[in-house]
Amino acid sequence: MHAQLVDIIYTAIGFENQSLAEPISLAAGEATPLYGRDSALDSMSLVSIVVEVEALLEQQLGLRLTLVSDSAMSSVRSPFANVGSFARYIAKRSAEVAHG
Repeated sequence: MHAQLVDIIYTAIGFENQSLAEPISLAAGEATPLYGRDSALDSMSLVSIVVEVEALLEQQLGLRLTLVSDSAMSSVRSPFANVGSFARYIAKRSAEVAHG
């Protein structure tokens, strides 16, 4: 499932790249920064990617998740720091919803 989640995140980044002056390079793979000082994204672009990921999760995997929360945004180690951490966060949220 991890690979599917990463692919969904890459797809969402691809959509957002169409509107960015400087597209996000995926050369770093799962280490590609999304949020924080190493990222070129502003908060609006990050939210756009997250919303697109939520839509793709529902379309492709039948998962209805809300990924943005106060705790996620204020976390010392943001789940949105890079592609890999975002994919792990989605898997964790999915498990919580399934057992919730």
